[in-house]
Amino acid sequence: MNWDRRLTSHPERFLRAVPGSNGQARGAEMEQCKLSEVNERIREAAEQAAAVDGLSVPVLERFLRTGDETWDGAGSGRFTLAQFKEDEAYTRAAKASLRTLSHLLASLLPAEARSAPQVAPDMIRRRIEPMVKGLVQDDWQEVALREIVARTFILNFQGTKAAIDAELSTCFMGSAWRILWALFGDHGLKPEDIEVGCDGLAGDFAHVRWSAYETNDPYCDVVVHEGAHLLHYLKPSHHGLHVRRGQERFVDTEFRHRELFAYSCEAYSRVVLHGERQSRIAFADKMPQAAFSFPRGQIEEVAALVLEAARARNGWRVIREATVIHRVRRRAKVII
Repeated sequence: MNWDRRLTSHPERFLRAVPGSNGQARGAEMEQCKLSEVNERIREAAEQAAAVDGLSVPVLERFLRTGDETWDGAGSGRFTLAQFKEDEAYTRAAKASLRTLSHLLASLLPAEARSAPQVAPDMIRRRIEPMVKGLVQDDWQEVALREIVARTFILNFQGTKAAIDAELSTCFMGSAWRILWALFGDHGLKPEDIEVGCDGLAGDFAHVRWSAYETNDPYCDVVVHEGAHLLHYLKPSHHGLHVRRGQERFVDTEFRHRELFAYSCEAYSRVVLHGERQSRIAFADKMPQAAFSFPRGQIEEVAALVLEAARARNGWRVIREATVIHRVRRRAKVII
């Protein structure tokens, strides 16, 4: 799992107290009241899940607050039969507690947030299609598009419910935990001691935080970023596609270039919207100063590759060549 995105640049969406401001002081009081309700619901979700098998409430509450699966035997690899059964019970309870907590916290969301529909697959496909068409060989493209669209969730309330169900169908509860708090953090319903901190997650599935989906950064598209990670995670052979020797993923990206690849794909996907070549180059040239949501430590390298791509006839090929694994072809031995 790769919770790999830049730190979020948006502030938490609730008022903070400023001395001497009665309105903001009242806002801070309301914030504390709301967070007290959140803490009560965390406790209630842990109690409901623990009651089924008579498990420890503090252990499950700790999981809901930290994501740590620290019950007896978990992850040790040294199970007695009793520990094995206890681990199964706590795993079931932890999954149930996440679903229960999502339901309990939902009542604190604004009505419009609860009723907003899940982002449509066509909206996701529209964003990632230029990248897939530019990077993936022709006979693999439709399968790549189908898989990325089906595995991508935008984390509004309805998208988060679907994403949690998808993640809990696997063995990775940590991803579901991050997804839940990414949603409620965007609405000021996350206790400050719970750290999430990033905009996207990619693994078996890709998840995009709602606040990142709505960003005003003209070079940013986290949907494309996480879709790019799926391209170098997913294997064509798992979907019935013919692969040649040396091929493994839809795009065989060098491990050390994974983030360069994903950041460059998302920024270049914005560049190609600018029509004529000179307009693309001018837009790409402004990226180091105008892009505000990329990591400062990587912006120069990413911007340089995006500008090189903008100047080229086929920019996607430039990005691919800069980041994929270049395998050395061995000459056939000549037997005399």
